Amino acid sequence: MSYIVEMLHITKDFPGIRANDDITLQIEEKSIHALLGENGAGKSTLMSILFGLYQPDSGSIRVRGKEVKISDPNVATSLGIG
Repeated sequence: MSYIVEMLHITKDFPGIRANDDITLQIEEKSIHALLGENGAGKSTLMSILFGLYQPDSGSIRVRGKEVKISDPNVATSLGIG
């Protein structure tokens, strides 16, 4: 299956808390997704990583099958994210 965006095994830690722990999110082209969870579950952190506001501590991001490093929101925008 081909995915337009893949976030693979994403982990993000902040002092005293693990916000994301080995998260994989794969999005097919022309699909609609919702990210649901309790307050503090890490939804905003995961999207902030995708938008280049945070860097993951581990894991990778692929856009159209190519691994990318989204270092800031401008990079995300240039990839069609945001």
